[in-house]
Amino acid sequence: MKDRLITTDEINKITKQCHSSREKAFFTIMRQSGLPPHTIKQLKIEHVERILEPNTPVPCKITIPHQQTPTFIGHEAVSHLKQYLENRSDRPNLTQESLLFTIHNKPNKKINTKDVSRAFKIAAQKLQRHQKITYEIKKGKPSELRLYNLIRFYKENAKKYLTELNNTNPKNDESYRNLYEKEAMPNLEIELPTPIQIHQLKDRLAKIEKTVQETVMPIERIYYEVAGLIPEDKNVLFELKPHIPEKNEKDREQRLQNALHELVKSMKEEDKKALASMTTNNNDVPRNSANSGNRYAKPTKTKHRVEDDDKNANQSRQTQRKTTGTQNNNKNNNNKNKLKK
Repeated sequence: MKDRLITTDEINKITKQCHSSREKAFFTIMRQSGLPPHTIKQLKIEHVERILEPNTPVPCKITIPHQQTPTFIGHEAVSHLKQYLENRSDRPNLTQESLLFTIHNKPNKKINTKDVSRAFKIAAQKLQRHQKITYEIKKGKPSELRLYNLIRFYKENAKKYLTELNNTNPKNDESYRNLYEKEAMPNLEIELPTPIQIHQLKDRLAKIEKTVQETVMPIERIYYEVAGLIPEDKNVLFELKPHIPEKNEKDREQRLQNALHELVKSMKEEDKKALASMTTNNNDVPRNSANSGNRYAKPTKTKHRVEDDDKNANQSRQTQRKTTGTQNNNKNNNNKNKLKK
């Protein structure tokens, strides 16, 4: 009977349904390497590349005796396998010659593949009873979903890798590793989130943290500079638009005028009046005046302005004298008329 193509959702649910770390590791190695159960049960610790070390390489190479090309597994299989080995009762006594999969509490006996197949079958049936997956079961015939579906899953999702593996001349292990990582592993990592996604997120976070660290210092420096400004200048600074490089002198003048306009808008009324009085007499104020730095200083009078003021003062005094003389003459005339009467 031809095995049905199992879906990624069904694989994840069946794997999660199994509570034994041994079965989870066995299932994952099958679907990421394509190795049949009878080959996996023969493996020893030494056949899996640096599996007992904390920095196990990924893709991880599995060396099969009498096989020319190496086999590889990805992040998920390595993770489940490490967890299983940590939970084994003989973990302190594991050596390179130890069996990779054994019977529970019997570290010197190879695993019974029928137990693994039975665990897969029980998990699938339980999920079907709870209507979490659907598949056909026929009496007297193999189930539509069974352990060997995992091998077909590998062949379907690693087609390009297997094609290039068969068509290329023999290469070194690193070439095969790179080929597996590029052409097979992205399709065989199916748990959510996948280890590849986690690795990519870590890389992105590292880049973001680096960017933030490079940006924090300038921002802090600007913050302290702004904190030292007076309130009026802060308001002007926040209202101004971002600086745009001027294309020509007109753009520069326009930007300066806009900045001046914004500054005037934020000024207090008494400051506006002082600025207005200074602007009115701007033509009479020498550019190099000693008071040019004081915005509240009165404008200095020029020579012509002083002469004009003196003339106006003399005319005013003469007019006042004439008015006073006329008033006195009127009074004298009135007194004479009274005496005559």
